[in-house]
Amino acid sequence: MRVMLKLLMIGALVLVLAIPLLLMRGLVHERQARGAEAAAEIARASSRPQRLVGPYLLIEAERVVRARHAEGRGRDAGEGGTLRETVYELVLPETLVADSTLTTETRRRGLFTVPLYRDALTLEAVFAVPPDPAPEGEVLSYRRTGARLGLGLGDARGIRGIDLEVDGRALQVEPGSGQAWLAEGVHARLPAAALAGGRLQMALSADLIGTESLRFVPAGSDTRVTVRGDWPHPSFDGNYLPDTRRVGDAGFEAEWRISRLASNAQQVLGRCAGAGADGCFGLEETTFGLRLVDPVDRYLMTDRAMKFGLLFLVLVFGAVFLVEALRGVAVHPVQYGLTGLALGLFFLLLLALSEHIGFGPAYLLAALACIGLVASYMGGVLGGRRRGVGFALLLALLYGLLYGLLRSETYALLVGSVALFALLAAVMFATRRLDWSRFGAGAAA
Repeated sequence: MRVMLKLLMIGALVLVLAIPLLLMRGLVHERQARGAEAAAEIARASSRPQRLVGPYLLIEAERVVRARHAEGRGRDAGEGGTLRETVYELVLPETLVADSTLTTETRRRGLFTVPLYRDALTLEAVFAVPPDPAPEGEVLSYRRTGARLGLGLGDARGIRGIDLEVDGRALQVEPGSGQAWLAEGVHARLPAAALAGGRLQMALSADLIGTESLRFVPAGSDTRVTVRGDWPHPSFDGNYLPDTRRVGDAGFEAEWRISRLASNAQQVLGRCAGAGADGCFGLEETTFGLRLVDPVDRYLMTDRAMKFGLLFLVLVFGAVFLVEALRGVAVHPVQYGLTGLALGLFFLLLLALSEHIGFGPAYLLAALACIGLVASYMGGVLGGRRRGVGFALLLALLYGLLYGLLRSETYALLVGSVALFALLAAVMFATRRLDWSRFGAGAAA
């Protein structure tokens, strides 16, 4: 009966101590949100993540049709029941080769840091210009009047320099993408005579800055993108992963090769160009690229550690309970509670210290502080320095095991399961001859 009462008391105490653990997890999420706000503030002050859409060729033409068949914009009524209207043709590259070299730095806002990159970008594209449509049916005449070569960007504020050549001739680059469905970008005007050859070769070099991520839309029928940089921890994401990659302490290099057969980006771009600002859907789903991440996210790691908080309480309280049972020492519920609070403060110390010195050193300092506090306290409660040292070794084992689980995602479940099995086996072996009906008798005497 005394065993059941003691176990119920310990269980109730664990549930009570779960409340501050939940509050501390809420604090972690709050700090994460503040970090996201700091990243947004830095992006607002410098440049948002860059997303490259294009390049694309937008051909402007004037056609005359019979009045009842007019469909375009900019219609002008003519004589004899005809309308003159302005129409646009979107031409995407046959081949597109992009090369990006990223130089990174970190910007700080209070306790929070955000990776910012400078991108030395080159684009080479070949456009096959279709011939002028021959007038037929209700179309009485069709005449191309000019063209725009455009490139969409995630944030035009990140442009530090840009040069554009078409067929070896430098063009003046103007702000704006020239498309309603692309909020930001650049474009250059081409005379109609430049389209006469049937093919255009474009070469663009740009100096861009952006934050956290870089993404591309595979606009070419054959798209090849190479990105290299000095950030040691890139995360490749989006609709396509790199065909080849190399990641090391000195940086990374990755290459994508995407055919129009493997992507619907050209169809999406054509639909967006025809639909305008309100009808462009699915463009983001065609993108690919990378993010500059911190492999040891202090808030993510702290949150993962807190998920083991209740297990820590159960294991340590179980160890105290075993000492009670095996050595006949009585431990008051208040002493259990103080021990549990010390274990819970480990996670608060971990969160606070990691914001200043990083997760690894913070984990070590918080663990040493809690091991020293709990071990010295339990040595006095259990009536012996050796028992305090035993608790110090137990806590060192548990904290070391937890750190290993946090750093190893691949084997975390396996290692955790084996460790719990070993702990249970040790408890069963230690108590195999214990007479539970006499629990507390020694202490009562």
